[in-house]
Amino acid sequence: MGEVHEAGLVGAAVSPLVAGAVAGAATRRRVLGVFDTCVYVELGAHERVLAVLASDALHLPIGLRLARPSSIMHWGVEPGDEVLVGAGRVVLPHHEIVASRLARPSRVHAAPRVPTVADVELLPDPGVLGELTLDLTSAALDGRSLDDGVLGLVGAGRGLTPSGDDALCGVLLALASVEHPTTARSLAALRDRVLPALSRTTSLSAALVVAASSGYAVPDVVRLITLTVRPGADRTAYAPTLERVLAIGHSSGRDLLSGVSGALRALALLEPHPTTPPPEGAHRA
Repeated sequence: MGEVHEAGLVGAAVSPLVAGAVAGAATRRRVLGVFDTCVYVELGAHERVLAVLASDALHLPIGLRLARPSSIMHWGVEPGDEVLVGAGRVVLPHHEIVASRLARPSRVHAAPRVPTVADVELLPDPGVLGELTLDLTSAALDGRSLDDGVLGLVGAGRGLTPSGDDALCGVLLALASVEHPTTARSLAALRDRVLPALSRTTSLSAALVVAASSGYAVPDVVRLITLTVRPGADRTAYAPTLERVLAIGHSSGRDLLSGVSGALRALALLEPHPTTPPPEGAHRA
């Protein structure tokens, strides 16, 4: 990376998932990808990535998000270049981006209700990925081996976020969305098997899978899962939210929802948790 000339200071909101790296000692980091709305930077480990996001970028949970749109940003870097990350800032050739506040990335919270088949039918046809993630989730719920299911998905597909990884994110988020003793155990088992396998995929995809394993995702994905599983949710916003999720990436939104659908189909077979509210209209003693 060349010298920074007349760099303008730009404030940004930093996700707690990457705040430690941004606040740490200033270190030269390699640029992984550059797009109109964002720049991806490695943070020293394969699954650690910082997304520098313009205001009109997808709000990834691993982001340092600016209040400025991409139309007035000139990143000035290419993949393979180095930028300085640390001491609360990211230094680009034309901008010095300062982490001026902490962001609150969207996160799935567990609902006290086992999903129903009717809930799952709100989602698009999941296709083959839905069958694979149904089998994987069923294995996790039953305490069976996850090796084949996980290794068949991690890194499967093309692009920065392969389809198999997107589907795995959906499974992890779906398991995190249901409050049930079996789901907590299954999520832990799946996380323990997935995270060591992430060297098989891209750094960006690995970082997003790690985020999903703790319930973090882009806002519309979290919103859609919440509308699907939470009792009493107002579903008037369902259709437009679904449309926005399906528009994510070339196929990332659809692939992620295939994972959500497959996982929720498996979860729908669970016995209700004792704290699960009874169905509407059920007799109460």
